Amino acid sequence: MPPLLHRLALDHARDRLADLAESERSYLATNPLRFAHELDRRGGKYLVRAHVRSPVPDELLPIVADVLRSLRESLDALATALARAPTRFPIFESLVLFAQRARKPIAPMSDEAQAFLEELQPYHAIGGFRNGALWTLQQLDAGAPRLTTSVVGGTMGVNTQRGVSLDGEPEIVTGPVVDGTVVASVKATVVGNDPKLDMFFRAELALAFPADGPGRGRAALALLGELCDHVERKVFAALEPTLASPR
Repeated sequence: MPPLLHRLALDHARDRLADLAESERSYLATNPLRFAHELDRRGGKYLVRAHVRSPVPDELLPIVADVLRSLRESLDALATALARAPTRFPIFESLVLFAQRARKPIAPMSDEAQAFLEELQPYHAIGGFRNGALWTLQQLDAGAPRLTTSVVGGTMGVNTQRGVSLDGEPEIVTGPVVDGTVVASVKATVVGNDPKLDMFFRAELALAFPADGPGRGRAALALLGELCDHVERKVFAALEPTLASPR
């Protein structure tokens, strides 16, 4: 039996995700961020700011778009197979909208498939529909993808400390970087006439979606991987068994 179209589309999404991972490694190897250290005596902090040396290459954006488009195509192909006619997979933010706009397109499906489709809607997500994986997928696919460099972790420590008192542990600020963003800090108080504080900072970086979009600052590979897994392990797992169900 040949692979089903919805499975082929998901496989393509995962292949393109692997391409994105390789492109991310190549980009991050160029050290796209420069980290500037400063001692803010008035504010009582030692700060590390990130400055963007090279933005995310434009050629990475079509890869992200292809992953999202393929995931959307996989959902639509499954809905079409269930309805036995061209059908767009319904994704709505409320039960009212689902009832108004989805009932007619999914009517040819089995009762079991229709029930599962309703259960999969993002308005069932804990914390609201914006936390739903399918809602995130739909919103990301609807707009032109944007990527930025993000700090996802790091370490900070002292090389030289003289005449300066540190109060507490260094704080690493994770998230998408805007030029000049403070990405690490530690409380510091000057106590001598000849103060010197020299610290190292090693950042863990990743490509990320902007904080002001539906990706909400998430690392791109992690979020897209979660969307692939959700489509396969939640949507396909629920609906594929109903493909042979009579109406």
